[in-house]
Amino acid sequence: MLLSKSNKQSTLLMYALILLLLLSGCKDPVVVSYLIPKSSSPTNLQAMPDERTEKPVFSQESKLPTDKLTAKTEMPLLPGMQESADAGPDIVFSLPEGWTDAGSSGIRKANLRVNDANGSAEVTALSFPGDVGGNLANVNRWCGQIELNTMSQDQLESISEPITISHHGGTYLRLQGPQKSILVGILPFHGSTWFFKMLGDTATVQANELAMENFLQSVNIHDSHH
Repeated sequence: MLLSKSNKQSTLLMYALILLLLLSGCKDPVVVSYLIPKSSSPTNLQAMPDERTEKPVFSQESKLPTDKLTAKTEMPLLPGMQESADAGPDIVFSLPEGWTDAGSSGIRKANLRVNDANGSAEVTALSFPGDVGGNLANVNRWCGQIELNTMSQDQLESISEPITISHHGGTYLRLQGPQKSILVGILPFHGSTWFFKMLGDTATVQANELAMENFLQSVNIHDSHH
């Protein structure tokens, strides 16, 4: 068959198109994947503090301030107590050997310090109007200070001893706790009550009991009633 020139050109063009389609069909499609990072807020990008080190850690070993530990066992300063202490009589006494006189302050008529090889103790003299709730209430409050159980009136009477302080009759008590102990002389005095109290390490308190007794015997309260 004889083809005209135009037909030949058409045929060649058709073959070229078929060949192009065949070549393009043989190629596998190329899959291109893109990794798009997730957007992060500024707070996520910033370094976050380590809460374990930034925040205070509390445990059973954490110690509270002394005023928190004794808040329920110390004598509350009620209205009129400071005025009564300021208006109360002064005292004189002999300072036992080895004790230090820190002077009076606030409602305390005396502040004495005891330090020895066994530990330390504090001796205070205070005066309050009235009976301040009675001996049993005060003794049980002191029991709380040295980790002792509260006691009954009968138990209190069994450990009470009479004592004379500044020519007036009073009561002497010993309270021994597992770590701390107390020696105290309680003196009713013309409508008020005086407390002469040693509180400290048990070994120090025991070693200074004779000195405490001598101190109490030396106390002289100015008495305008006689």
